[in-house]
Amino acid sequence: MSSDTGPTGGSIDTVGSGETYDEGADEATGDPDEGVSDLPLAPYPPNLGHPKLHALRQVQDPIAFSNRASAVRDVYRIWLPGLGDLTQVTHPDHMKRILLTEREKFRKSDDFGIAFGDGLLTVEGEEWAQQRKTLQPLFVRESVMGYADTMVEQVQRRVDRWTESQHLDLQSEMTDLTLDVLFAAILGRELAVDGDEKIRRSAEALHDWFLPTSYPLPRWMPTPARRRFREGKRTLQQEADRLLEEASRNPPSDPTEADDLINLLVGLRAAGVTDSGMLTDERLRDQMVSIIFAGHDTTTTSLTFALWALAEHPDIRERFHAEVDALDGPPTAEDVEEGRLEFTDKVVTETLRLFPPVYALPRIADQDVQFNGYRVPEGERVGIIIRRIQRDPRFFDDPTAFDPDRWTDEFRQSLHDFAYAPFGGGPRICIGRQFALLEAKLSLATIGRNYELYYLGEEGEHDGPPLSPQMTLRMKEGQEFLVTER
Repeated sequence: MSSDTGPTGGSIDTVGSGETYDEGADEATGDPDEGVSDLPLAPYPPNLGHPKLHALRQVQDPIAFSNRASAVRDVYRIWLPGLGDLTQVTHPDHMKRILLTEREKFRKSDDFGIAFGDGLLTVEGEEWAQQRKTLQPLFVRESVMGYADTMVEQVQRRVDRWTESQHLDLQSEMTDLTLDVLFAAILGRELAVDGDEKIRRSAEALHDWFLPTSYPLPRWMPTPARRRFREGKRTLQQEADRLLEEASRNPPSDPTEADDLINLLVGLRAAGVTDSGMLTDERLRDQMVSIIFAGHDTTTTSLTFALWALAEHPDIRERFHAEVDALDGPPTAEDVEEGRLEFTDKVVTETLRLFPPVYALPRIADQDVQFNGYRVPEGERVGIIIRRIQRDPRFFDDPTAFDPDRWTDEFRQSLHDFAYAPFGGGPRICIGRQFALLEAKLSLATIGRNYELYYLGEEGEHDGPPLSPQMTLRMKEGQEFLVTER
């Protein structure tokens, strides 16, 4: 593994500490404990008393906490009630080790499995490889481009309901929009634009399992958030059963030609293509609920923050509108592939850099490992803080600025391969990333051809609107946008 430098020309010395990342410090030579020390807790202001009191700020404001801690070193330890010690890393070299070059030393957190069962998000090893291979046909480039018309139809159907001078809670509106797209394109079931509220609210309730206020508490302890989660999950499982039963009455004769998840899985089961056990009723339900959870919220946050950025940067908004106005009609897959939405692509890319939906990626060390000469014991949770990595001045000039023009071909080629990783990396990189990117570009272009949006909400504390970090990085509820017809 090489010691990369960013396009700013900086070394990978940890910021402000004088510590230097040394690959040799992470390799076992001779006595594996020689020169290795236990990782200290993150630095803390002395007026807060015990370090563990300061670490509780991670629950209150994880963004501020990681900003402060990573300014001193690229790897640090925090303590949280109910979870104990956690190591957090904020350098792309560490991320690359965890997700790629030494991935066998780490496993996914058990939390997703407890919440969602044995779907693609949670399983490991050969079972994961089998599930990934089974689902991959839905997410290859050719299949994804085939969803483009459905995406645009669903977005247009929703924005047709908007009116001049309307005030929108954009986080809520984009949630409904992305659920419309997900259900129509991937699940083959169109949601009622003014209905299906139980399904919509149940999908949102899946996030309540991971709310910071209840997440660290013992799993047996009932909380209002966990009750909402369980009720929402039960509703979606019932909907999954209904869709599976309906599709099973007339399964496709050739499952490889199925264009949605339900018919693919039902067709494979009818054809006896796989004996992995993933096609039992329970596994199918788990798979569908997992995809509903993972398949809408990341794009919801991407669109919300992209529209905020356009609203707050008039010069960028003007160039964006000029690009979408030059299209011959509603945006298409061809417009994306042939470069007619090149600036829109850069807007999406820069949005995902500044506001990665999955701002922290959890893993568990399966054996003792070392980072920068510090020991991380087997069984300890390790968090990759993607948001900090993607705002590191060693890799990005003026890192807090919203600058789509930074994404030149030359810049992309010079960038550390894990300095920009909003969809993760390595073999477990998000299977739906091409779907999410296409949906974001087509949705922005469709909205931009019809409306301009102006931000009416509050200023946040972290170079943007007020944030609500949960399992994904969300905009705080209640931030309104003004709709203006074009």
